[in-house]
Amino acid sequence: MVWAVGFAVILTAPLACAKGPSPGALHLFKEMGVRIVRRFPTGVGVEGYVIQSGMHRALVYTVGGGRALLFGRLINAKGRNLSGYFIDRYLVRGGVWKRLASSPWIAEGAAHPRTIVYALVDPNCVYCHHFWEWVQPYFKKGLQVRYLMVAVLAPSSLGKAARVLQSRNPARAYNQMEEAYAHGGLAPLARSQIDPKTYAKIRNVTLLFSWLGFRGTPAIIVRGIHGGLHLTSGVPPQADLPSLLGLAPGP
Repeated sequence: MVWAVGFAVILTAPLACAKGPSPGALHLFKEMGVRIVRRFPTGVGVEGYVIQSGMHRALVYTVGGGRALLFGRLINAKGRNLSGYFIDRYLVRGGVWKRLASSPWIAEGAAHPRTIVYALVDPNCVYCHHFWEWVQPYFKKGLQVRYLMVAVLAPSSLGKAARVLQSRNPARAYNQMEEAYAHGGLAPLARSQIDPKTYAKIRNVTLLFSWLGFRGTPAIIVRGIHGGLHLTSGVPPQADLPSLLGLAPGP
């Protein structure tokens, strides 16, 4: 089953949630062929669920007593990304930031960073390429970017990501891929050449990309000064990078 990723915006006053799943929700999930792992309160008048199909889990929300289903990001009237909080608490063990830190990232930039940014990137993404180019001036200002490979845009994305991760020096291979982007980047590995452990790494990061409700690459994640996470889908305008990264403007 493929989870659809959308953008759900709910602007309502907080409401109390019922203790158990509504009959409509139970029927809806039964018809979908998924299992309810748990139900959780959202505080905004919709029912929140962790559902599972095979080995995959997802956050979903139901409205109208189970007559409609919402996938994607849930935002309250104050602009808070509730889905990020729910993912931290109910879906990603140890929280999103810890999950990112333990994933197979490729670091570029300051060795002793003032700011750490995680970027989930696809080898075939031109906007990821622009992001790679634009962040270079900020490395000397204390920025470290940690790239995580996903495979969402094209059939060759998996093979290209695997070639980077299976190289002797993944950081060098990633830069070589971006330097050659205009000419197709690196040649993808055939499926038979991809180590099962490499495949699992790319799959897990790609699943995290979906769980977080991202709609495009690069998926940029920055931790604010108060600990909250700022999630950006797609590359922002170049002029907005200093504000997004919390750094002084580049030269």
